[in-house]
Amino acid sequence: MSTLFFYTLQHFAVDGICGATLAAYAVNEPFLEPIIFYFSLYNLLAFGTQFLIGYLLDKRENFLPYAPIIALALLSLGTISELGISIQIVLIGLGNSLFHVAIGSVVLRQYDTYKELGIFVSSGAIGLALGLNFFVDAKIFVLIYALATVIIFRRNVISKQIDTPESSRKKFPSLPWNVACLCVMLLLGCIVLRSFGGGNNSAQYVMLFPCVYAAGKILGGICCDSLGYKNTIALIFIVGFLSLQWNGLFAAVTLTLASNMTMPLTLRLVHWCKPNFPGLMFGLAAGCLLPGFFLENFNVVPQAMIVIQFLSLFVAGTLFAREKIFQREAAQQ
Repeated sequence: MSTLFFYTLQHFAVDGICGATLAAYAVNEPFLEPIIFYFSLYNLLAFGTQFLIGYLLDKRENFLPYAPIIALALLSLGTISELGISIQIVLIGLGNSLFHVAIGSVVLRQYDTYKELGIFVSSGAIGLALGLNFFVDAKIFVLIYALATVIIFRRNVISKQIDTPESSRKKFPSLPWNVACLCVMLLLGCIVLRSFGGGNNSAQYVMLFPCVYAAGKILGGICCDSLGYKNTIALIFIVGFLSLQWNGLFAAVTLTLASNMTMPLTLRLVHWCKPNFPGLMFGLAAGCLLPGFFLENFNVVPQAMIVIQFLSLFVAGTLFAREKIFQREAAQQ
């Protein structure tokens, strides 16, 4: 069975552990203010520290096979309510962050296409929703994560599947610093925009929208590998535009699907900006999802979101094409 399957299963379980732990606290907390505070602290730790942890892992790549095991210890301890919610939040927040940048950087190194990224990131939202809504207990998620981690550790250590930054540099030429900076700003801006977009009815449909998030990420990766980058961003624009012609739940689902189709594209291109720093680039991309949480009442006009998203991806793709970063893709088509 593909190692990617176990990476995806890990992601599902890690977000499930965090969701179930947060839910176990929230259901027994009579006041709203502490719930908001601890949920906010969790998100700051889980998403806001990834760039730093990712940078440290890039500098210490030999630590990568052991990072998921340390994350397992942190996440497992974080489920123990007797430790107190403050310590629990620190443990699951840092455990989540460590896992994401460790395995995220491994996926970026091991594969050079889009669909694998889409598959890997797809399962997190489903695990989180199952945990937050008490559909699956935290202990079950811990067991799933532990089993997947043991299997991956044995595979990676024995077969040495984790590529090094040196091999990444051979696969992907670095961009000039000025082009790289512009591309990073465009791509990270696209991610910030996505953090505000779609899923406004998710509170009413607790499992529908997480499944749409997952489907969009997988579909975006598959389309990009099959149709090419330019055709995929055009397809995303068309699907997003069509969603505006409808009303109600179907329109929200379609817009959410189109928005999430950009996920594997932005992750891959951000990595290509600095291919020898996959952990840092993955962490920066993850951190750009924070504005959507802390500014949840900030409304982005859907028409503007679709147009700006398309332009950002188009300009970034044009710069990559000019620097011949898409030469492998062009040769395959």
